Amino acid sequence: MDIQVANMQTRASSSLPQPPARRAALAPHRVNTVVAYIEEHAAETVGVKKLATVVNMSPFHFARMFKGALGVPPHAYITNVRMERAKRLLATSNMSLREIATTVGYQTQAHFTGVFHKQVGMTPRTYRLSSRGQNLPAPAAPSVPIRETIRQQESLVPQI
Repeated sequence: MDIQVANMQTRASSSLPQPPARRAALAPHRVNTVVAYIEEHAAETVGVKKLATVVNMSPFHFARMFKGALGVPPHAYITNVRMERAKRLLATSNMSLREIATTVGYQTQAHFTGVFHKQVGMTPRTYRLSSRGQNLPAPAAPSVPIRETIRQQESLVPQI
């Protein structure tokens, strides 16, 4: 009978709010080492395997520990570093988008533009213009006034 009471008390106590489980994370010195490596090599192809070897860990364990320490997976962190560099270059330099793409680590301008748009919410060109306080150029005015175009279309509708 005492065993049943103990089991009931254990179940009841487990329904109480528990402190959040501690996530495993990289030690601070390892975080510093990896972040410094990423900052230095962000323009190159940097994979989880390479980062794991920098801190002498297996890739799987490293990826879990990295996310535990910084809150994002290694690939997302590298992308964020690249986007911050790209934003700085777009705002302050006159480099072409192709040059910026290769400088921050992308093979093509198209891939860079797609990732930039997804991460930042606007295209690199739009970001460059807005960061410099410039407005996007207005679309070219049609050569035929709009009212005349509408009248021409109405005249084409058969009258019943």
